[in-house]
Amino acid sequence: MQVYELGYLILPSIPEDGLSGVVEKIKGIIGKGGGQELDSESPVRQDLAYTMGKTIGASRYVVNDAYIGWVKFEAEPDATAAIKEGVEKVDEVLRLLIIKAPRKTSFTFAQARQKVEAKNETVTEGAPEEAAAVIE
Repeated sequence: MQVYELGYLILPSIPEDGLSGVVEKIKGIIGKGGGQELDSESPVRQDLAYTMGKTIGASRYVVNDAYIGWVKFEAEPDATAAIKEGVEKVDEVLRLLIIKAPRKTSFTFAQARQKVEAKNETVTEGAPEEAAAVIE
């Protein structure tokens, strides 16, 4: 068995209360493919570095932001192709990537966001009042 991480982007048109259903579809596909979930992080809306598009039926979606999340799972190496194919068929999934991963989770998006927010607060608190007046 090998440990993998599946990173995914979900279309921003999905309401927040519908995200858990999409994530459960993804986890269900992993389970059907013989994978066992080890860890995950709930999707969070994030601006994208560039515009992406997806065609579903006769509709074309072009987006500048998406919900980003991940699932870490353990599976046989030959099962990843079927898992990838299954997740690609989920209409709400904009993009996905499966990579080999270490068993221990050493990074989460939540931790990264907290570090950025803490850094931004430090910069704001240390700014002189004259600089704040110029910005206004």
